[in-house]
Amino acid sequence: MGNIIWDIHMAALRILEVRSAYCKSDFEWDNLKRLAFKMVDESNTRLMRDYVLETSHAESEK
Repeated sequence: MGNIIWDIHMAALRILEVRSAYCKSDFEWDNLKRLAFKMVDESNTRLMRDYVLETSHAESEK
């Protein structure tokens, strides 16, 4: 039983090491940044469109 627990701890440690190395050297941060900007732009456009539609209906009802 002790060996299994030791193996699990060693596997967890290895996963943490690999994750750290991946973030530092291989992760595509530029791609993530580009995608985040794209999503923000699309969301802002949708919010502005919805706002204009809402307010234009309110104005036409007066």
